[in-house]
Amino acid sequence: MKFKFLVIIAFVLVAITNAQSSLIGAESFSVNLPAGYSRAVGTNDYATVQWQNEEMHSYGFVIIENLDELKISNVSSDLQSYMDICIANYSGFPQFKSFAPKLFKNKKGQENFQKQISYYNEELESTVYLQFNVFKSKNFIYQVVNFGNEDFLKVSKENTDYIINNIVIPQ
Repeated sequence: MKFKFLVIIAFVLVAITNAQSSLIGAESFSVNLPAGYSRAVGTNDYATVQWQNEEMHSYGFVIIENLDELKISNVSSDLQSYMDICIANYSGFPQFKSFAPKLFKNKKGQENFQKQISYYNEELESTVYLQFNVFKSKNFIYQVVNFGNEDFLKVSKENTDYIINNIVIPQ
């Protein structure tokens, strides 16, 4: 009798264990910033981390999305397709311009898709320049956006390259 009871308990525990699933909510990553940059808030409501260099009027943030959730939503996790979705949010702004994209590997060998855009921000009464970088880990897709004023793309190139080459993500 005890043996039957133990077998039934073991069977129930195995069935319960196999019926459970595991969801990955987030993963640990770090962003190493160049000198003069500091952590910020308020640049993007969806960002996981944000930074700024007030002296250079340069700002940035990271948004991560779960690849499984993109798949469930029928959203492509292809770097170029995902970039197109990111850029689409800005394409309706006045004087929107999109520059040629670039596919490259950063210093750690991570495949990276980069695109630069600009648009006129009526509230600020100036043109805003943005650089998007999109890359993936095993479970997440990362959108890294750096932006600033008119001189941003020229003045901040070294710093934005530093940020992209110094993001540490799980492989």
